[in-house]
Amino acid sequence: MLSVHSNTKKLTAHLNRVQRKQIPFATAKALTQTAKDVRESLKKALPRYLHRPTPKLISSVRSDMATKYNVTARVGFAGLGFDKTLWRESPAEIMRYHIKGGTRFPNKRAIAVPVKQTTNQYGNLKRNAIKNLLANKTKYFSGTPKGMSNAGIYQRQKKKLKMLVAWEPKATYQGGRFPFKTIVKLGVAKNYRKRFEKALQDALDK
Repeated sequence: MLSVHSNTKKLTAHLNRVQRKQIPFATAKALTQTAKDVRESLKKALPRYLHRPTPKLISSVRSDMATKYNVTARVGFAGLGFDKTLWRESPAEIMRYHIKGGTRFPNKRAIAVPVKQTTNQYGNLKRNAIKNLLANKTKYFSGTPKGMSNAGIYQRQKKKLKMLVAWEPKATYQGGRFPFKTIVKLGVAKNYRKRFEKALQDALDK
C-alpha cells in the first residue's frame, strides 16, 4: 500500500482568495481519480512482471477516496489493514514478497509445490488436488520415503516412487520482482496534474 499526497502549491499560485476555497475539493477529487488511474496501471503491469497471475490477484488491487478533510488517497493490494479479504493469505501478504522480498513460511506444516503434478493455467495445484490424491491410499502417500530426504506426496509405481508434490518448509523471494513504487510514482507524475486542473476548472465553473 502506498499513500498518494498532493502538492498543489505551484498549481494554485495564480488563484485569488475566493477561488482558493475550491482547492480542497479539487485536490480530493484529483487524488481519488489519480489513485484509480494508478490502480489500473498496477493491474495491467501484473502479467508483465509475474508469471500468469490469477484474475483474483489482479482484481485485488484497491484504491480509496480522498476527501477535502483528508487529502490522501491510497492504492495497494487487499489485506494488511487495507480493505477486507477472505483469502487465507491475503493478496497484500503475497505481493509483499514480490515487492520487498523475504522468506515465506507455510500457514500449516509445509508449502505444497507441484513437481510432477498437473497444475491449472496459472501454475498452481488444482483445487482439491492433494485431497483427491491422498484419498487413494494404495496408489499415493504423503511422507518421506525410506532412504530419501525429500518430503512430499509420492505415487507408487512398479519398481520406483514418483514425487508428485514436494512439501517445502519455506520459500525465499528476492525483492524487486514487482516494481510497485515505481509504477505508482510514474502514475502520479503522469496523471495528477491533469486531474487536478480539470477538477479545479469544474469547481470554478459551477
